[in-house]
Amino acid sequence: MEKQENEPILEVKGLKTHFPIKTGIFQRTTGWLKAVDGVSFSLRPGETLGLVGESGCGKTTCARSIIRLVEPTEGEIRFKGRDVKLLAGAELRALRRDMQIIFQDPYASLNPRMSVASIVGEGLMIHESLSRAQIRKRVGDILEEVGLSRRYVNRYPHEFSGGQRQRIGVARALALNPDFIICDEAVSALDVSIQAQIINLLEDLQDRHGFAYLFIAHDLSVVEHISDRVAVMYLGKIVETAPSGELYSNPRHPYTSALLSAVPVPDPSRRKEIERLRGQVPTLSALPFGCRFHPRCPKRHPVCEIEEPPAVEVGPGHVVYCHRIE
Repeated sequence: MEKQENEPILEVKGLKTHFPIKTGIFQRTTGWLKAVDGVSFSLRPGETLGLVGESGCGKTTCARSIIRLVEPTEGEIRFKGRDVKLLAGAELRALRRDMQIIFQDPYASLNPRMSVASIVGEGLMIHESLSRAQIRKRVGDILEEVGLSRRYVNRYPHEFSGGQRQRIGVARALALNPDFIICDEAVSALDVSIQAQIINLLEDLQDRHGFAYLFIAHDLSVVEHISDRVAVMYLGKIVETAPSGELYSNPRHPYTSALLSAVPVPDPSRRKEIERLRGQVPTLSALPFGCRFHPRCPKRHPVCEIEEPPAVEVGPGHVVYCHRIE
């Protein structure tokens, strides 16, 4: 897929999202849970950036902070050159038509009391000056674009399978023709065959409309298939970013190597050596000093326990945050 070589549509610099830990009768703040703690990346029009990492590392919080579903604590989020953090009211609502999200759970993300016409057409009613008949026609067109019949407009979510519900979620994100879509574990709750269908649908829509995707997942084989670049996240920080092919063929951070070694190989005759990490994942409320990965790292050095690792560029677009990179 040929990508547009334009300026970044999204730039995230030093993004932090911390949640207070409150204890006691008076709910005093006694600490902070640092879900996202200094994340930076950029995304160009028509590009797909995969964001991977263990459950609880801050992927979803990072994505929701970008579109202000969760309020970020610090950092800069620029979308089409505008600082998203400074927008409010009508300006923020207007910007959100260009930034949409597809949620993980196709069952919980759709209101069971709303018909398909209302779910997909809600954004059109808020942002467009269209009659009911025009909205209904537009919803029917979108349903056909995502592989559903326009006759489904009067049906309710309980009448659909999981894959069909996720197609409705895709249609809802597509309704306002956004420039940027977050896919938050959009296929993780689906069967493998249905996952492939939704991935192919997302790629076809990107070819047709030029969306930029932030694709969040824990299935590294799916991320490899759809992403142009991949960012690996660990305990609220990005530890490695690289073009997809480069990251999978030449991982440089010990955590990335361990993740990739755990990806199953669909060939029973091949044996694969799994890199087993020592210890447990620290909690976000009691993070280790220095490099956050050092308690589990097989290559750790005394400096790793004291200083945060610098960004080291090891190739074109390949950046690793590690003290031990040669």
